[in-house]
Amino acid sequence: MCIDEFSRSEIEEAIKRIDELMRTEIFTTKNIHNPFVRSAFIEVLICLRDLMYKAEKYSSRISFDDEIVKTKEIQDISSVIKYVRDALCHLDSENHYIEPGNIKASYNIMYGKGVLLRIGDFKQESEHDDDPCFFFGSQKIYLKTHILRAYEEAKTKLLPLLG
Repeated sequence: MCIDEFSRSEIEEAIKRIDELMRTEIFTTKNIHNPFVRSAFIEVLICLRDLMYKAEKYSSRISFDDEIVKTKEIQDISSVIKYVRDALCHLDSENHYIEPGNIKASYNIMYGKGVLLRIGDFKQESEHDDDPCFFFGSQKIYLKTHILRAYEEAKTKLLPLLG
């Protein structure tokens, strides 16, 4: 499938912007209290969601499922990225709530291994010492394990198509 000039430009801009944001090291522990961590995370997820969509449209879906909290709606990394992006961009989204129940637990970050929240059998838990973990309701997404891997896979699929 041929990529139109608008999509080509959007792909190039998303890649450029994610690269710029990652070079700032905004997601390292030295920036835990930086007020721009959330803004950077939102922008990365918006750009990454667009890259996931375009990878699926022009090549194939990015579908690894390592350490994904699977549900009926969430089966792979592309669906987790959409879920998190929707939570970030829609404050009234159900994606902020722990299932089942009406407990809101959204945009929690853990730098390092441990349990951030425990309610009954449910845990917001990070299993990595060296990979920041972001929690939205019942879902979690790791920076390195999920976001950066999905980003690299998207680039691998899309850049050769740009010519």
